[in-house]
Amino acid sequence: MTVISFIQAREILKAIDEGKTRLRLPLDLGLQSGTVDINPRFKEVKFSDAKVTFSDLAKIADDTAICYFLEKRREPQKLKLFSAETNRFYKLVPTTDAPTVEISGIRMHRTQERTPWQDTLDKISSIAPLKGRVLDTCCCLGYTAIAAAKNDAVTQLFTFENDSNVLEMTDYNPWSRELYLNRKIKLTIGDVYRGVEMFSAAFFDAVIHDPPRFPLAPELYSLDFYKKLHRVLKSGGRIFHYTGNPGEKQGKNFVKGVLKRLREAGFGSVNARPDVLGVTARK
Repeated sequence: MTVISFIQAREILKAIDEGKTRLRLPLDLGLQSGTVDINPRFKEVKFSDAKVTFSDLAKIADDTAICYFLEKRREPQKLKLFSAETNRFYKLVPTTDAPTVEISGIRMHRTQERTPWQDTLDKISSIAPLKGRVLDTCCCLGYTAIAAAKNDAVTQLFTFENDSNVLEMTDYNPWSRELYLNRKIKLTIGDVYRGVEMFSAAFFDAVIHDPPRFPLAPELYSLDFYKKLHRVLKSGGRIFHYTGNPGEKQGKNFVKGVLKRLREAGFGSVNARPDVLGVTARK
C-alpha cells in the first residue's frame, strides 16, 4: 500500500509536464525515496504496488486537506472515516513532514509555525535528557513514543491510546510504523486515566503528557489525574504537559489553572513554557 498527498502528486505532475517517464521522489509521505514509472500512452503512473491515472493524480494534487492511499485495482481512497461509536469524523491531514490526524475539525498536532514532527521534538527536548522508563500518556499517531524511544538511555516507553479509530489511522500512516516495530515501546489500548493506576509508585523517570484538547478529555486536566502522575513519577523526575493556548484570543488564561493544579498535586518547579505551548514541572 502506498500513501501519498498533494505534495508527491504535484511533483509527479511536474515530471509528466517535463516529459519524464521515470521519477525518483520521497514516498511514504516523505519518509523514504522510491521510484515511479510514468506511462504517457496509458496516462497512468505506476508505483511498486499500485497504479494511478493522470486524472486521479490531478485530483489528489488539488486536495491539500487529506492523504490518500493507493491499492491495486482500486481508485485512490481518502484516509478518512466516521465512527458511530464516538460520533466523530477522522482524517489524516498532510503537512510538509509527518501528517496529523484531525478529529471532527480539531487537529491533534500543531500545523502552524511548527510541523507535527518538529513539535514532537520540541516537547521531548523540554525535559531532556530522557532516560530509563518514560510514560507517554496519549499515543495518538505515536510520534512522541517513537521519537522518545530513539534515545539510547530510554529503556522502556509506555503509551496509551483510548480511541481505536486513531489507532486505525496508524495502520496507514508511514510515520507511525515504528510504533509497532520498536520493542522499547509498550502500547496499551485503553484509557490512561485508569491505566496509570497499574504502575507502582515512582515507576517512571519522566512523563510526557500530551492530551487531546480540554473539551475532548477534561479528566486528563484534572487535579485527580495530576496526582496520579505525581505518584508514578520518581523523585527528581520531570514532566512535560502540553496545554496549547485555548481561550487566549478571548483573554482567558487556561494555563494558569493547569499550573495551579500541578502545584496542588505536589509538583515543584512548575513553569509555563509558551515556546512549546506547555508546562514543565519536577517531582
